[in-house]
Amino acid sequence: MPKKPLQGIRVLDWTAWQAGPIAAALLADMGAEVIKIEPPEGEPGRGMLKMYGAELPLNFYYQNQNRGKKGIVLNLATKKGKEVLYELVKKSDVFVTNFRESVAKRLKVDYNTLKKHNPKLIYCLSSGLGPKGPESDRMFADFAGQARGGLLSITQSEDDVPTFIGAGFADEVGGLLAAYGVILALLVRERYGIGQRVDASLLGGQIEMGRLQLQMYFMMGILPPTSVMKAIRNPLYYVYQDCDGKWFVLAALQADRFWSDFCKVFCIEELEKDPKYCNQICRGQNFDELKPRLFEITRSKPRSYWLERLEQAGIPAAPVNDYADVDADPQVIANEYVVEIEDAIHGKVKVPGIPVKLSKTPGKIEKLAPELGQHTEEVLMEVLGYTWDDLAKLREAGVY
Repeated sequence: MPKKPLQGIRVLDWTAWQAGPIAAALLADMGAEVIKIEPPEGEPGRGMLKMYGAELPLNFYYQNQNRGKKGIVLNLATKKGKEVLYELVKKSDVFVTNFRESVAKRLKVDYNTLKKHNPKLIYCLSSGLGPKGPESDRMFADFAGQARGGLLSITQSEDDVPTFIGAGFADEVGGLLAAYGVILALLVRERYGIGQRVDASLLGGQIEMGRLQLQMYFMMGILPPTSVMKAIRNPLYYVYQDCDGKWFVLAALQADRFWSDFCKVFCIEELEKDPKYCNQICRGQNFDELKPRLFEITRSKPRSYWLERLEQAGIPAAPVNDYADVDADPQVIANEYVVEIEDAIHGKVKVPGIPVKLSKTPGKIEKLAPELGQHTEEVLMEVLGYTWDDLAKLREAGVY
């Protein structure tokens, strides 16, 4: 059985909601032993669905970012609870949090405190707005990250309203970058023997996702268009609708190279040499005149017909998949971008797979998120060597 990339690495996960938990879940996918630390009432993500009146056997929100972890309850508001945490820190490699730094300092679980107990600790703080500046400790959230980082300025709809990219987009990217930072810090520790603090943020993640547009602004001195679809003037790089209302895209940036084949696919050969459309500059100038005719053509047949013809012509194209389509996409299935977990209670459960593949030491998703406190006694006994008498005293002290 091949080892996983992070096998033997122990991660303490003191996080809530999404960005922080995602970082730790990504580490768990790759083999790290991730111990999720929650207060006695559980972290707030457990109650997300109840806030909206939903009662489901599985809380998809909590499951999404906490799969593969062990779960313990530890009341860090108690002196004894902090002492137990410090003992765990001594035996761990990584500590991940996305609580505000002021909260961590108040509870004495900040980097400067924990590194005294383990100088080689990798301490990762996933924040909203970064570790510096006057707003570094401000409360923040996904939607605000998308707005503050600039992406909402280029996703405006046809009526010029900034359009939310999708719930959790900034959180997911922030968590991904936090995990990336942890892995870099682990590599540094392996090479140089030092621990350190890692900082990632929602704002930084959104800057990264929009780096091409930001670089364009830096070098051209102009703001990118507020609506990409309104700005595109290339019929070979556009979105079209079929007879069933389904959408598909063409993605041929080298428009002139594919123009002749494009005309054949859509049976408009008479336009190939037309001076109004003979090259991309002309097509861009006359796109408003050409677009209605193209939509009339594409709406005459199903998407599958057009995608097959485009593939035969060698023109890059793709369906606009909804998530039911994604689930059934043969490429998704072949690459295990969606996988099934066998759970003792819930049976087979589909989850998003691991997007990065390693040929000799692959990661694997093996279990769903833990129940509240499911592994408290197991962790404290196996990692710290506590006895049942020790656990009874901790329970009496309100530690778990």
